[in-house]
Amino acid sequence: MHSRFPVVPGGRRRFRAAALLFLLMASGVMTPGVQALTLKPDAPAQYTVRKGDTLWGIAARFLEQPWRWRELMATNPAIASPDRLFAGDVIVLDGNASRPRISLDRGRGETVTLSPGVRRAPARDAVPGLPLEHVRVFLSAYQVVDPGVLDGAPTVVAGDSQRLLSGPGDRLYANGGLPAEGSVLGIYRPGARYHDASSGEFLGLELHRLGRARVRRNLESVGELAVLDAVQEIRGGDFLLALDEGGIATQFAPRAPSAPVVATLIDAPGGVRYVGRLDVITLDRGRRDGLEVGHVLQAMRQGERVRDDHRESVVTLPDIEAGAVMVFRVFERVSYALVMRASQPLSVGDRLVVPRDLRTTLAGEVAP
Repeated sequence: MHSRFPVVPGGRRRFRAAALLFLLMASGVMTPGVQALTLKPDAPAQYTVRKGDTLWGIAARFLEQPWRWRELMATNPAIASPDRLFAGDVIVLDGNASRPRISLDRGRGETVTLSPGVRRAPARDAVPGLPLEHVRVFLSAYQVVDPGVLDGAPTVVAGDSQRLLSGPGDRLYANGGLPAEGSVLGIYRPGARYHDASSGEFLGLELHRLGRARVRRNLESVGELAVLDAVQEIRGGDFLLALDEGGIATQFAPRAPSAPVVATLIDAPGGVRYVGRLDVITLDRGRRDGLEVGHVLQAMRQGERVRDDHRESVVTLPDIEAGAVMVFRVFERVSYALVMRASQPLSVGDRLVVPRDLRTTLAGEVAP
């Protein structure tokens, strides 16, 4: 497909940026006080969606702020929703003097100009918002709760032949009030206890789901269960709780928070010291603080402490921008986020703030 942009030194890039600017202003996406989208200098005139792509990755080819992808596509409802892009689609950034537009080629040899309305999505796998393989276990097997949920919960006391460890296909025996025969329960083990980085407030207890078991018999206070599946060996003291699998998002719409947020990285998987791109981190902010699934925060690496030999004192250097993270699961006071970009290694204690380009538009500016 040939570009319709004028071929002059630097002209194609400037025209493309101007066309996008006009598009956004005409659609009402740009409003006073909101910074314009920044098109990347090497943004392509078109891009073919490939298997394995994510919405974030596609956006990063066009925009300096990939989490603002929906603003770019705002005048085209047919692809504004994350479930409207599929492998093989061709995204075309196009324009002319009278009416710049973004269009989508579905790969059938024709370009479809997108217009308002609902269209039936093809029977193909939609492009995910982020690489699900890196967060799947945190969506299905981890949760953060108040420790009170464990009060009185049944616990594993033994396995087959009084063995201490059990796995899929084994029998378990549990002590405590079990639900009716046939009920399926999750087998959980307590993990990290989270606290607010500044106030010390207790935020929640992390639970790791090891597997599932079905209640076979209730014998007064002791019950027999059959292990249905397990990702780790089950042992005495593990808890049996109702499964909590509802309301977990698997499609994500990256966007910046609409109000100031300052969070702290309080945990990293496996207790590692440093984390980088596509690692999962835990933040000390959650639903009560206004965080939502899809919110993007800018990571600020803690400034180093250095010695001033002249004054014989120690000073702390300013924090530096170190990347961006996207929140993918939110609890009441804690959230999980995926590191989407990292120019510096991140570590426990680093701060997460509203992206710089949006801070001045919020009431109560968040300083870096």
